[in-house]
Amino acid sequence: MEIEVYEITQGELSGEKVVVTGSEAEILAKGYGRKKDRLELSLEEAAFLFETGKISKIKEGEERELNLEEFLKHALDISPEFELRYIVYRDLKERGYVVQPGGVDFWLYPRGAKPGEKPARYFIHILSEREFLSFKELDALLISARNMRKEPILAVVDEESDITYYEVKEVKFEKREDKKEGKGEEIGKVKAKATLLGDRVVLWDADLAENLYRNNFYGKLTKEKRLLLSLVEAAYLLKKNMLEMQFEQFIEHASSIESEFMDKYVVYEDLREKGLIIKTGFKFGSHFRVYKATKQKHSSYLIHVLPTEHVFSMPELSRAVRLAHGVKKRMIFAQTFNQKIRYVDVGRMKL
Repeated sequence: MEIEVYEITQGELSGEKVVVTGSEAEILAKGYGRKKDRLELSLEEAAFLFETGKISKIKEGEERELNLEEFLKHALDISPEFELRYIVYRDLKERGYVVQPGGVDFWLYPRGAKPGEKPARYFIHILSEREFLSFKELDALLISARNMRKEPILAVVDEESDITYYEVKEVKFEKREDKKEGKGEEIGKVKAKATLLGDRVVLWDADLAENLYRNNFYGKLTKEKRLLLSLVEAAYLLKKNMLEMQFEQFIEHASSIESEFMDKYVVYEDLREKGLIIKTGFKFGSHFRVYKATKQKHSSYLIHVLPTEHVFSMPELSRAVRLAHGVKKRMIFAQTFNQKIRYVDVGRMKL
């Protein structure tokens, strides 16, 4: 059934609209437009229906009829983001989803759902591969999602018009109730001798060194039963009162070596206190790799700690998530503010 559409007019929510005359019931049933006293299509909806031949014509004013190319250019003049929005909209429609423009970029409904009968499950936030996204903006998306009871999806459009979809989730690490302290931490009632050598610490007590390494997975054990500890590991053991060093002086030294040290340490301490096992994530391009259990062969998460004002480029985000996905881990970004930590999980998503 062909539907005639005419006159581009000002709308209330998404700027310009395309107003439909004729039998709008069928289009409404398929999830297009919003009906008040008439059916109004967003520019993306109208473009899709026009391109797929379900709209016979679009007129500007009383006389001028636009072809598809003219309409797309007109839409781009009205909305500079139209190109990216339409690429994503068309992709989702071709996958069989019901999509509606809303207060966010798009509401995404399950296949076969009718708006009004079931709520949207996701909202889509659209970005170009050339754009930037701050951690604060990512966090704001999660807050909006929680308030709306929706799940956010990032849709990133590259220069070849391919789209990568990312799911974004807030992570809450719960303390493991079954955590069993290893012998190393039990022995720690007596402070052990340790030496600060550059950017690492050497623990000399052979028994404690082996216990910390074997039972609690700290550091690297040498053949001579010396334990080489990273700065964050040493700081944690210092705070546990297990090493013969001053915590405040050590933190000052570590921060002079690594400007982001305290942010890393706060995250390390939080995860250790919850019974997780944390090792360096350097080989995976992140600060930490995290194991959920002592007998786990491969880590579950990569965690990278970000400064407060961090801004992602899309290639940076893509690299981190792709690498984590390739080694079957979840990519989690952590940020500290006033000793509070936010963990955000970003992963590729198949729609």
